[in-house]
Amino acid sequence: MTLQGKTVAVVAPAGIPNMDNIAQAVALLESWGLRVTLGAHVAERFRHLAGPLEHRAGDLAAALADPAVDIVWIARAGYGCAHVLPSLPDAIPPGKTVIGFSDVTALFCALRHVPGIRLIHGPTLNSLAAQVDDLSRQSVHDALTGAARAPIALDLLHGPADAVEGPIAGGNITVLASMGGSRWQPQFRDAIVVLEDVTELAYRLDRSIMTLRHASMLDGARAIVLGEFVRCPVPPGADYTLNDVLLDVLGPLGLPVYGGLPVGHGDRNLSWVYGQHAAIRDGALRLG
Repeated sequence: MTLQGKTVAVVAPAGIPNMDNIAQAVALLESWGLRVTLGAHVAERFRHLAGPLEHRAGDLAAALADPAVDIVWIARAGYGCAHVLPSLPDAIPPGKTVIGFSDVTALFCALRHVPGIRLIHGPTLNSLAAQVDDLSRQSVHDALTGAARAPIALDLLHGPADAVEGPIAGGNITVLASMGGSRWQPQFRDAIVVLEDVTELAYRLDRSIMTLRHASMLDGARAIVLGEFVRCPVPPGADYTLNDVLLDVLGPLGLPVYGGLPVGHGDRNLSWVYGQHAAIRDGALRLG
């Protein structure tokens, strides 16, 4: 798919973006042939959020409902997407793409069943030009255009090395856990589930994964793939690692658990399309 002439709407339903970063990213998108428009309230601030709820929700709903907008690119994650879920439009034109990660996981949970929508788990606009590497930028370009993707090497941490395949899904562990019990709670039966997080202590990740288990979100999943866990420490002097903690609570699922996927809050945040077919064979993740 060519990007030439496609329209991107930049909206900020969550955290406050750095407008210098946004300007750099807009220039990059324009170099790809995209036409970029900024939501009316992207530069606003209200407490720790990118403006009051009615402005954040209104900009997002308008972009999703507008048939002239091809791509809705989230300016920054952080926190706030949970507030706007009840205000999502009932009708979204087919062919719409939404891009983001981390807190945007909440939006993906709410939008995943919308017919014809494409959800790309990838860099927010705040990080696209200034905070991730060239491979990350290329990966989101490839996800947008449907270009072939090279296999991504993984590390088998637990369970059998048998080949598995299914739709790829998941996102931020803490945000997924926060969806538990809501009408947007996801279910990952038959899926390859990607999990990542940032600035969470090991015991909090344990607690969130237990929430996923207790809510049956991981029942019937085919495999777990761990992404980046940035600034997620174990206690000083601990005789165990973060992987030990994660495997203690993921291992009982009886699934293969892989690590090493460069997805999340690090310098490399490779993009993937929520729900696209994926396979793990010979120690590598193959998308599409």
